[in-house]
Amino acid sequence: MKKSGGPVKQFPLAEAARDAFVKAESELPLPDFSNTEETFRHLSDKELRDASLMFSLMGKDWLTNIMSGLGVSAVKWGIPGAAWGVKNTIYRQFVGGTSLVSALPKIERLHERGVTSLLDYGAEAKSTTEDYNNFMKEVLRGIDFSAEAPAAIAVVVKISGLAPDDMLIQLNDKSFEYDTTDGELQATLRRLEAICAQAEKKGVQVYIDAEESWMQNSIDTFADRMMAQYNRERVVVLNTYQLYRHDRLQFLKDSHEKARREGYKLGAKLVRGAYMVKENARAEEMGYPSPIQPSLQATHDDYNAAVAYCIDNITSICACLGTHNEESTRLGTELLKEKEIPRNHPHIHFAQLLGMSGNLTFNLAAGGYNVSKYLVYGPVKEVLPYLVRRAQENTSVTGEMGRELKMLREERARRKV
Repeated sequence: MKKSGGPVKQFPLAEAARDAFVKAESELPLPDFSNTEETFRHLSDKELRDASLMFSLMGKDWLTNIMSGLGVSAVKWGIPGAAWGVKNTIYRQFVGGTSLVSALPKIERLHERGVTSLLDYGAEAKSTTEDYNNFMKEVLRGIDFSAEAPAAIAVVVKISGLAPDDMLIQLNDKSFEYDTTDGELQATLRRLEAICAQAEKKGVQVYIDAEESWMQNSIDTFADRMMAQYNRERVVVLNTYQLYRHDRLQFLKDSHEKARREGYKLGAKLVRGAYMVKENARAEEMGYPSPIQPSLQATHDDYNAAVAYCIDNITSICACLGTHNEESTRLGTELLKEKEIPRNHPHIHFAQLLGMSGNLTFNLAAGGYNVSKYLVYGPVKEVLPYLVRRAQENTSVTGEMGRELKMLREERARRKV
């Protein structure tokens, strides 16, 4: 048989199929994030009115301040009616339920709209071994739940839910190895490895949350170890990069280089951040430079640069674009189209918090993109710190509350509600 020389040719049918696919993708329209009919299609008229009232109230600083102070104390002390009041207002908007079972109707309702859930057990401020083990067990239940229900695809882990804050803070300024003589460190590692091993086995992802800068280096060290161990064949573990910090864009690039050098894929969830007030206050009190960007525009610029970097390196980075910012979301969709990357590529995902930015979530889903809701669940007392942050965020300079309320009112006008 005569040997053929030169490069091996592609099969004509395969080439034709790919060309047809690329052409079909290029002709699909980008999402219309102003489409209120698609955004609120799953809400009844009553639910639309209730959501309008909620965001209207959250726009009032005095009410947010009362909730942050007296409201938290009232629930903590068990004052009659306090937990009921929270549960039937802000909790109902932003939390899936008190447990996975009670959250199931919201999870299924989202999935009917083409939106998956990232399960986040909202317990915070834990301080005992029993607390850490209970948190681990709840996350493991979330993994088993996700493995059985296609409506949920990942669990969220706060390392501070598995370990003492004091330990994370003490290790933060050290390039630490995993000291086998440190019982608390080893216990933390065992809890995290149990979670990641179970996730790998069940085909579920683990999103490791970012936290305050004074413990973030420790969290990054744990995340790097888990990614190096579990992200060889596919991306199981994703670390979180808070781009409102001026050093995180470079850290993302450094993390990617480290992953390439050591032979694993990087998992990266991109967010702007959630601890700005605490970060600036602590930096001022202790007399060190704030890690926060010098301006909101600098945050936007770094976030968008991170989006572009991840899409440029989509074969070796699995990225979740966790944002409520329309410009950054639009940039992600435009770059996918420009680079002829399928909008449902397994390495690109969009996500927003439950109860917020439905115009992004549901219009992305309608357009065939991978998109999820960050679905927090847990008892009222457990998730109250999270709810306070949501209330504060919605009255901040980001303008999210105003946009939500404006679109709700537009849809009410369209429906004549």
